[in-house]
Amino acid sequence: MEQRGPAVPSTCIRVFEESGGVVLSSQNGASTGECAIEDPVTFQRLTMPDGSRIELDSAIAVRCSLALEVLAWVRDDLAALATRENARLAKLTGVGGYACRSRNRDTGAPISEHASGNALDVGGLLMQDGRTVAFAGQEPASRSMRDAVQKSACQRFATVLGPGADSSHKDHLHLDMRQRSRGFRICQWTVE
Repeated sequence: MEQRGPAVPSTCIRVFEESGGVVLSSQNGASTGECAIEDPVTFQRLTMPDGSRIELDSAIAVRCSLALEVLAWVRDDLAALATRENARLAKLTGVGGYACRSRNRDTGAPISEHASGNALDVGGLLMQDGRTVAFAGQEPASRSMRDAVQKSACQRFATVLGPGADSSHKDHLHLDMRQRSRGFRICQWTVE
């Protein structure tokens, strides 16, 4: 019987690691069918250019192409937005990735982008000084940050669903890279 060594990481995963992604070993995404992740990567931490780290409050498995986009969003957009608010980003909270399920967990609905590892859920941000930015709610002190996060998310991701989109997204953001005809994008998040 032939023995195989460890799998060689894909080019995407190597780029993710070289850009600051910290890959965890995991078997998530090894499934087949409509709940399979193409080129899966599992991570819970991102390293910034200055060596600081941004944590996710739980490890997630997603498609590598989405992981690269999330890494760029955190490093290029969210960290800069936090700095603009005189803060340093420490953690993404309310995080979720791969889940083999239908959209909004509705029986009979089409399969979710989460089922192919092409979606990320995030509820808010935690700064190093303890300040939080919840994406739901009407906290006046974080309104400008929520507005800026909305703008950056809607420019970067193909789908952004958040508070105001529907009852399934009333307390968090759903971000995905679903490809639609003619590059159609959806941005549904009412910042209050």
